[in-house]
Amino acid sequence: MDDSASEARLIKTALGTGFQVETFPDGAAMLEWLHSGRAPDVVVLDWEMPGMSGPEVCQFLRAQRETQALPVLMLTAHGRPEDLVQGLRAGANDYVAKPFRTEEVRARVDALARTKRLVDDARRTSQEKAEVFAQLDALLTSSPVGLSLLDRDLRFVRANQRMATLDGLSVDAYPGRTLAQVLPRYAAQLEPLLRRVMETGEAAEELGFTLEHPDTPGGAVYVMASYHPVRTARGEVVGVGSVLVDVTRHKQAEAELRASAEFRERFLGIVGHDLRNPLNSIRMGASFLVASEQLPPPLERTASRIINSTDRMTRMITELLDFTRSRLGSGIPLTPGATDLGLVARQVVEELELAHPNRTVKVTSTGPLTGHWDADRLAQVLSNLVGNALQYSPAESTVELVLAGEADQAVVRVSNPGEPIAPEELEQLFHPFQRARTGAHVPSGLGLGLFISDQIARGHRGSLSVTSDTKETVFTLTLPRDVT
Repeated sequence: MDDSASEARLIKTALGTGFQVETFPDGAAMLEWLHSGRAPDVVVLDWEMPGMSGPEVCQFLRAQRETQALPVLMLTAHGRPEDLVQGLRAGANDYVAKPFRTEEVRARVDALARTKRLVDDARRTSQEKAEVFAQLDALLTSSPVGLSLLDRDLRFVRANQRMATLDGLSVDAYPGRTLAQVLPRYAAQLEPLLRRVMETGEAAEELGFTLEHPDTPGGAVYVMASYHPVRTARGEVVGVGSVLVDVTRHKQAEAELRASAEFRERFLGIVGHDLRNPLNSIRMGASFLVASEQLPPPLERTASRIINSTDRMTRMITELLDFTRSRLGSGIPLTPGATDLGLVARQVVEELELAHPNRTVKVTSTGPLTGHWDADRLAQVLSNLVGNALQYSPAESTVELVLAGEADQAVVRVSNPGEPIAPEELEQLFHPFQRARTGAHVPSGLGLGLFISDQIARGHRGSLSVTSDTKETVFTLTLPRDVT
């Protein structure tokens, strides 16, 4: 903006094609144009203009928030130092004396435009940072977990309300104070940990702590704490961020569930143990009646059914006791000794053939079958596997029991034809209270036999697995020879 149309054209020519130039006859016209919302990169003012002088226009620009940062270049014919000082005090960023050279005008405008772009970028970056900090502040305030930030001197920079609540303090107690000052009871435990996080740059996660809270039921709050290094863009560790999660309710719920489960299992074990005595009395009485040979045939059959029923109930009680032992953590007890697996298998097969007189169990043995095992427990496993095979296979089919002695282990395979076990049931077969359903067979019992058999195999450091297809179902028991 200039008081001479010819000088205005000269300046417009000097700035060339790199700028979009608007010219105005006086200061008032330029201010009206600015009021419309269009802000230039640089304002060029002549000192002498109609109406308002250049310094007066400059002072007006500096008084308005929207234009106070606009770069201003003053053109002046006043060469006195006091005049130049007046122009700079009015708010001009730079000046060019008349008569001017076009190259100088262009260079100074270029410099002011670059400065404005840098200032705009800095202002924009500052605004973006302020928005980010505002968002982080909102997250800190509303977070349901305790959050805090400490510098390299373990001095608190910030802590949110949840952290203060967990520590039993106010938010104002943290900023600028050290960990030892804010939490003296825990400083000895936490300071070495936090310094190690800063020195190694490695996080410490999911550490359990108990915080004393006299006003809380139980007098304590249980928290899970994690500590992470805070890094600059260059990777330099400048502090530690901490996260505290209140897990008191989870701890209480776990304790209640554990106590409830332990009570149920102990109760089940006690009941199962105490049921054995009356069952033994019933079986002994029925056995005595059968052995007396004084009962008429119908009553003798009834007494035999009583014996079979008590035997089945006794097996169920034994399974319940084994199950409770395994669930209570003590495991199924084993008494390993020198054992002939072939002899155990023959005894089991003889007993099952007596119970299933119309069925055939084919036994095949190869290799050495002796080892250091619990004979009674292996008999329990074989009885369960072969008994299941007899139950779940067609009445006219043959169940196969294959015993193979290898160098370091013995392998037992029990196979039977019949309907395959569904894949979804196969995955759950060794879980407690799970029973296979194949064809029209209705499962009986508690569904603990295979679970206990698997536990016995694991107790021998072996394994029990199963495969099933349209041809046959095969259970495979692997037993290392020495379980000591």
